[in-house]
Formats: sequence, structure tokens, C-alpha cells
Amino acid sequence: MSVKPTVVFDTQMLLRATINRKSLPARLFFDLHLAYHLAASAQIIAEARDVLNRPGLRAKFSTLTDDTVSNTLNLLVNARQVILTEIAAISRDPKDDIFLATALEAQAHYLITEDNDLLVLDPYQGIRVINALDFLRVLQESQAKDNPPSSA
Repeated sequence: MSVKPTVVFDTQMLLRATINRKSLPARLFFDLHLAYHLAASAQIIAEARDVLNRPGLRAKFSTLTDDTVSNTLNLLVNARQVILTEIAAISRDPKDDIFLATALEAQAHYLITEDNDLLVLDPYQGIRVINALDFLRVLQESQAKDNPPSSA
């Protein structure tokens, strides 16, 4: 049996998952969360809470309700929490550095993002920085290894 990877999601992935429950980010974050260990930090939770509760986004996306936002935040709060003592300036976008710092502190295997400012850093200190589709493939390959087809 393979080891469950430790994973960090960036805010854009969390927003997409919360807005569209049928999206690939939602499938990864909500439906497949038992296949990996989610890691988060107070900074990621604060950023997610801020973004998911922005009045403009709430007005634009009717699916951003108190319940859907609460579901997302609950998974983050119940994730493996790491404390960031240092947030190094790494990314072209300084707002992305909390995700890199969290992934590093959590000794994450993957940082899941669609943000090119982060994707160009793959791999970052041994952490794979990959998009949602590539992470789905990782999970599917891991499941296939754990459950090989039985011979007839």
C-alpha cells in the first residue's frame, strides 16, 4: 500500500472547488480528500476565509453560500496544521509565498494550483507544484498500484 501524499491547495483551487461542486478542484478537495493528507496554515485559512467571503464574489457566484464556504473552511481547519515561522520571498507574486511556505513546513509532496507564478517553480525544494488534472492522475495511478486488477 502506498503512502498517502501530503498536499497543499492554493486559494484559487479552494475558490473553484467551493463555487462549482462538480468541478475537478471540488472532486479533488471534497470527494477524494481521503486519498491524501491535507495540510494548511493559519495564513492559508485566513486567506481562504477572506476570499470566500468577499461580497463581490458572493454576489457573482450564488453557490458561494455560508454553507458551502463553511464546508471548505471546515476541511481546512481540520487539516494538518503547520505554523509558519518564516515566509520566504520566492514567487513572482508575494501573495503566493504562504502556499510555498506551508508546503515546505508540512513536508508536502504536492502543492495543487493553476497559478503560473507557482507552476513555474515546479519542483520547489522537492515539492511537486502541479495542476489539478495532474494531481488527479497521481491519485489514480496510486490507486491502480494499490488495487491491481485481479487475473481471471
